[in-house]
Amino acid sequence: MTLSGTALAAALAGCTDGGGDGDVTTQANGTTAGTTEEPTETAEETTTQSGEQAFVRAVHAAPGAPAVDVYVNDQLAFEEAPYKGVTPYAELPPGEYDVRITAAGDESTVVFDETVPVEAGYQSALAYGELGADEGSDTAFSVGLLADQSEAPGDEESLVRLFHGSPDAPAVDVTVESSGDVLFDGAAFGDTTDYASVPPGSYTLEVRPDTEDGSGDVVTTFDVTVEGGTAYSAFAVGYLELSGDQPEFDLVTTTDGPGQTEGPE
Repeated sequence: MTLSGTALAAALAGCTDGGGDGDVTTQANGTTAGTTEEPTETAEETTTQSGEQAFVRAVHAAPGAPAVDVYVNDQLAFEEAPYKGVTPYAELPPGEYDVRITAAGDESTVVFDETVPVEAGYQSALAYGELGADEGSDTAFSVGLLADQSEAPGDEESLVRLFHGSPDAPAVDVTVESSGDVLFDGAAFGDTTDYASVPPGSYTLEVRPDTEDGSGDVVTTFDVTVEGGTAYSAFAVGYLELSGDQPEFDLVTTTDGPGQTEGPE
């Protein structure tokens, strides 16, 4: 599988970094067409039966890990994806693909090498966890495939979900400052919540340790603006308690699914 590198490079070059209370790192996403060479039998059969395509992007949410290259069926698919980077969606037939992730520019340093099933629709291939953690530990480096919202919500509705990727943070509740409503309840490291429906507008979100009623002390806050007819993913990354040059806790937001090209403000 080969993918257009021009659109990918432009998207990664436009990524901005942020951190600390009140900052949100927003990544724009888009789509870029891909072509396949000698697709697998599974991919051919699935495409023939359904007539649908898969759209996959890569999300680098592993704090402390270097920029990475992603190979699909031994072809370079995503190059030098940085920490907190989100690539555009790439189009490919559904099926099983050999996915290998290496340190950028160093094929000998392999951090992931497995066969990954890819279904029709929009998905995020998410790298998270700690490279230095013991294999089998709760915070060990992992790659997961998240099913993204494939249909835009109505114009008067925004959809938002949360992925908890902060290795040293406890399970958290996320509440809305103005109302006290619990938007996400008890999200632990490695968890992805369901999409929550909220009216379009601007919000201050409070991150708290998980309690039964969402009344834990506020650890940090983030200001976000969401638009109607748009689905968003928010990736909580970094560390609450810093040691050495560890990256600080941050919230990376992206728009999900077809036709989405800008993140929230």
